[in-house]
Amino acid sequence: MLVSVEEYIARFVDGGEKPTCEYEDGELIPKSMPTKKHSQVQVNIAVLSRTRYTETLNPLTELTTRLRETQFYVPDLAIEDLAKPIQGRYPGPNDPVLLCVEIISPPDRVGKLFGKCEAYHKWGVPYCWVIDPERKIAWEYFPADLEPRKIEETLTAGPIHLGFEDVFWRV
Repeated sequence: MLVSVEEYIARFVDGGEKPTCEYEDGELIPKSMPTKKHSQVQVNIAVLSRTRYTETLNPLTELTTRLRETQFYVPDLAIEDLAKPIQGRYPGPNDPVLLCVEIISPPDRVGKLFGKCEAYHKWGVPYCWVIDPERKIAWEYFPADLEPRKIEETLTAGPIHLGFEDVFWRV
C-alpha cells in the first residue's frame, strides 16, 4: 500500500508515531530497532561533537531529513554546520547537513546503508559515516570516492576528527 507524502508527514514527522519510519516514493521503510551498543555510539558521537565543536557544529539525533519531495530519511545522527543553519523544522531539499551518520543495528546490511550515503550525497551532504558497533569498525564515504574507506583509527568529516577510542567508549 502506497502512502502519500502528506500522510507520512502527519503520522511520522508531525504525529510522532513510532517506530520511526523513513519514506521513499510512497513506501514506508521501517528503521531497525537500535541496540545498546548502537545507542552508545550515537551518544558518544553526539556528545563529542557538541563539546569539541560547540561554536561551529550542532549534532542532531534521529532528525527527519527531506532529501527530495518524496524522500525522507532519518539518519542516526546529522551534524548541522552552524555557518549554514537548518532553516525549518527539518532540513529540506536545498538545505543539506554537513555529516550524516548511519549506525548498524541488526538486521541492517552495510550495502543498504552505503546506498543511503549515496542518497545523502546526491542531496548535497559532503560527508557520511557508516559505523558497526558490534565489530568496532567504520567507513567514511565521500561523494568523489568510488568505494567507502574502511577506517581503523580516526573518523574525519571536514573539521570533525574523532578517534575510535572515543567513538567506541563503553561499547
